[in-house]
Amino acid sequence: MKKKKLKIKLSNTIYSRAKKIIPSGSQTFSKGVTQFVEGFAPKYLHRGKGAYSWDVDNNKYLDYVMGCQPLILGYADPDVNKAVINQLKLGSTFSLMNKLEVDVTELLIKTIPCAESARFGKNGADVTTIAVRIARAVTGRNHIAYCGYHGWHDWYIANTDLDSGIPDFNKKLAHSFDYNNLDSLEKIFKKNRNKIACVIMEPLTILRPKNNFLAEVKKMTHHYGALLVFDEIITGFRFSLGGAQELTGVKPDLATFAKAISNAIPLSAVVGKKEYMSELAKTFFSFTYGGDCIGLAAAKACIPKLKRKNVPRHLDTVGKLLQNGFNDLAKSHKLEEYVECIGYPCRTIISFNGRGKYNDLEIKSYFQQELFRRGILWAAYHSLSWSHNEKDIKKTLKAFDEIMGLFKKIISTNLKLRNLIEGIPVRPVFRQVADFNYYTRKNNKL
Repeated sequence: MKKKKLKIKLSNTIYSRAKKIIPSGSQTFSKGVTQFVEGFAPKYLHRGKGAYSWDVDNNKYLDYVMGCQPLILGYADPDVNKAVINQLKLGSTFSLMNKLEVDVTELLIKTIPCAESARFGKNGADVTTIAVRIARAVTGRNHIAYCGYHGWHDWYIANTDLDSGIPDFNKKLAHSFDYNNLDSLEKIFKKNRNKIACVIMEPLTILRPKNNFLAEVKKMTHHYGALLVFDEIITGFRFSLGGAQELTGVKPDLATFAKAISNAIPLSAVVGKKEYMSELAKTFFSFTYGGDCIGLAAAKACIPKLKRKNVPRHLDTVGKLLQNGFNDLAKSHKLEEYVECIGYPCRTIISFNGRGKYNDLEIKSYFQQELFRRGILWAAYHSLSWSHNEKDIKKTLKAFDEIMGLFKKIISTNLKLRNLIEGIPVRPVFRQVADFNYYTRKNNKL
């Protein structure tokens, strides 16, 4: 195809204003310029509908980022929008409690295996942090064992490269372990005997649990007198309606949900056993927008629709078409050692391996650039929604086929990939001390 250069004049104009007044230029790191080829990719979206979004310069994209994964039904879902608009007419925040708090709690109890009660927040980090506080209150212990990503609060971010402004003692209280590695978890328990309050983890990520891993984690956690917390911010309602715990049959003591719970209208929830959740009557978890009715109204419309339409099954179906199609293309282009689509069909990631010849992030940047050129908004993962259909998948695979052909020529002619990237390549958000959602070839086998 003829090389198309996106028109991003208005995006660039707005960003020049933002840089002067907004630290880092963005409210969310993963939406900022470091995550997209700066100079080529758009910077600001203006509207969305279904699986598509439009930037401020009116370029249209088939969107696989989907607001960083909460848009499980798609942009501007009519049923969720109707519920939100109707609630706005009644009011959003009241001087007393609202019936929606009870309605949505009852809905979560019916949907999520471990849920016997619930409390609400606005962000995922709100509820992962209060889950940790509950565990500390229940056990009388301060230390935490964690695996995965859990938000921006001190107890977690202290052990990342973005630790500025966080007291050092937090580093000593949180200990990371590796997924599918029970020994790494047991070492933490033994080294910090009678000090670990909870194990908090993303139950399913890109890697699949091996050797009954989740059940063994639960057994070990309880053996050492700690609580098990599943961070289901991503897996909830996507991998299965009741989350990873429903899919795997492993029920945690506490669990946290956000993102898909309300199709991107801000809402989060911590759920769990009554005996542990009752600690919230003794510890402080209260804020003005905790019972905000807009997110609750969205969830009350969203969750029944997810069930009614069996959205997790749809995500699995279209996800398999995309995942299998990508890997078949990689094989046909003899690129399977460079690129691979890994993970669960409902949320896959492209793994890159430059084989010592290319930088992994440069390969990612090149693929992203060429997808943007073909009208696809992509950040190396595929956050599928009810709105993505087989036609969209065919369009995406056609684009991947063309790009793999180009990449094959680059390899065969020994071209410098960096010279073909029309801007600044993608940069990492931050690097954890322990493994996060970036997997090397040797670790990504499913």
